[in-house]
Amino acid sequence: MKKLTLHLIFFCTLIFTISSCNKPAKEEAYPTEYFYEVSVSLMDNLDQAPALQSFAHGVDGETWLLFAGRTNQDLDDGGLHDMNGNYATTSFVPWSFNENILVYNTATDQLSGMPFQDLVGAVKTNLSKHTGLVTQLNTFATVFRNTNPLVMQEGGYLYLVGGYGTPLASTQNSSAYQTFGHVAKINISGLIKLVTGKNLDKIDWEDLFAFGSNDELISTGAEMFKIDDTFYVAGGHNFGSSVTNSAFQGQKYLDAVYPFTMVKKDSFSLDISVGTPISDIAPTKLNTVTADATSKFRRRDGPVVSGLFYDQNKNLTEGLTFYGGVFKPSYKKDGQEINDAWNSAIYVHPGVKVNSASQASPYYTLDEAYNQNNLNVYACADFEIFDAGTETVQTFLFGGIGNGTYQSDRSLLSGFTDSLMHITYDLNTGTSTPKVGNTNIFGNTSSFYGAESTFIFNSQTNIVFKKAGNDVTEVVDADATFGESNSIDIGYIYGGIEAFNSIPGTFGPGKSRASNKVWKVTLNRSPLKY
Repeated sequence: MKKLTLHLIFFCTLIFTISSCNKPAKEEAYPTEYFYEVSVSLMDNLDQAPALQSFAHGVDGETWLLFAGRTNQDLDDGGLHDMNGNYATTSFVPWSFNENILVYNTATDQLSGMPFQDLVGAVKTNLSKHTGLVTQLNTFATVFRNTNPLVMQEGGYLYLVGGYGTPLASTQNSSAYQTFGHVAKINISGLIKLVTGKNLDKIDWEDLFAFGSNDELISTGAEMFKIDDTFYVAGGHNFGSSVTNSAFQGQKYLDAVYPFTMVKKDSFSLDISVGTPISDIAPTKLNTVTADATSKFRRRDGPVVSGLFYDQNKNLTEGLTFYGGVFKPSYKKDGQEINDAWNSAIYVHPGVKVNSASQASPYYTLDEAYNQNNLNVYACADFEIFDAGTETVQTFLFGGIGNGTYQSDRSLLSGFTDSLMHITYDLNTGTSTPKVGNTNIFGNTSSFYGAESTFIFNSQTNIVFKKAGNDVTEVVDADATFGESNSIDIGYIYGGIEAFNSIPGTFGPGKSRASNKVWKVTLNRSPLKY
């Protein structure tokens, strides 16, 4: 009986084993959609960073090259320009301009610096036979001490266009305040070596700087991008004494995105060629009062971010997007002049041509259905990620100006905000959806941050950027970057304006100042669908 029982057990086990082998293996489910969440934490150990806003920056690993912009020389004078001043010496007080070239190391919290005139002296000493560079430095000195220039980095080079300020010898002259049309190419590691006292070889010296200029690129309060081999100046305006036509009353918007290329014509000089602008205004009418009165591209000091778009064959192409910006043409209401911000979006896609007889250019799409509701409409730190599962580009805007209200009777601006704006662009529908992710992204603070700050990617994190064709974009490839992880320290928010109340109206104690704070940004993602 015992033997029979054992035989029966063996027989049943054999049948079960055979039937189990015939069952298909259970497939592992993988997420097809993720929820993204951002957190920000103040880096208390990085307290030697300089206080700067509206500055230029380049990155070499954990070392940041910083110059231009405005800083706090006396009584928090590097904050928001005085909205009730003369927009020259009393709004942008001369001593608030940063005249030092600075190098900050985030690994050691060490700061080094060199005044611009010492830089010129070093060039004279080491390149006595190359008087051309000394001449160029003196001609283009304002590259290193203006405010709100257009800046971008590719590889080891920093590219700059424009900015606002005065020639070095005219800082006390209100009529000398102007917007510049200079263009610069700077070797980041070479300039860092110079500032930190390291030796430069002959190749370093001859590749350190190159300069040029073009009147069509006179701009401040704009952004600059490089797509394939072409640079793009996106928006901005010409403000101050460089506006020669009195009909513009001292201010002329660019009302367009200007493509341009640059080539070196000698060691220290750039040849600039500007292409056909992308705009809703015909090129022949851009330099008119009518353009400023009617163009939807009349935007400055707003979030202009990297974008991705599908072409007709659903291939990824690179472009840029305007979200918000200021100002619409003014109008009177109850005796008060009203200056509204823009809340629509413009998608600029140089690689995708749309067929529209009503448009001056076929390389943009206006999304007037999009409404940012006066939130985060001013320039602030941002980054973008591409999510392959949902075929979306997701933009994160950190703080700045635009708290959902319209202008105050004490300011042309909406209030400052500490909110996070999370915008999702759907590549299939060609539309964007805004959402407030956190109303106090900077934590438990009574101050407001983000305006004119910059986002710097973490060089110690393996961040992979999405490719469009053969070009590496500025949009993070989420899948490739996260891998098996669900959390990454993606970068830092640095500098900008620290406002002590939501409507400071000016700089100074209790109002606003330039910030030296460094915030670590962590991006988390969790599965929503499988």
